[in-house]
Amino acid sequence: MKMRNDVPSKGLEWTNLILGAGLACAAIMFVGLPAAAWDAGVVGALIVCSSAVALYRYGDWTEWSNLTLGCWAVVAPFLLGFGSAQGPMWTHVLVGVCVATTAAAQLVASRRTQAHSSSN
Repeated sequence: MKMRNDVPSKGLEWTNLILGAGLACAAIMFVGLPAAAWDAGVVGALIVCSSAVALYRYGDWTEWSNLTLGCWAVVAPFLLGFGSAQGPMWTHVLVGVCVATTAAAQLVASRRTQAHSSSN
């Protein structure tokens, strides 16, 4: 769990932060479905926190956190029982896929950077 200040791509990290904020804000629109509202608010806030920490002091654990949270957002509608509600379901799935993909890309870039720096 090596900590360092250099984020593989600050743009991608900002993307995840904004996606998390969007999911958290979407919770307001899901008030009729408490499970969807709570999940969007909590998961979105956790993505924002993880991305903010990564921007401040990068560590692979922040990307693993976002990867896990993104995957959870994808499956949450079906496990929490709001998969038939199109708006909340698609919001969770799309944000989750984007967050997980971005986190995976950051992890790959981090591994390449570590491999390149250790070979020099």
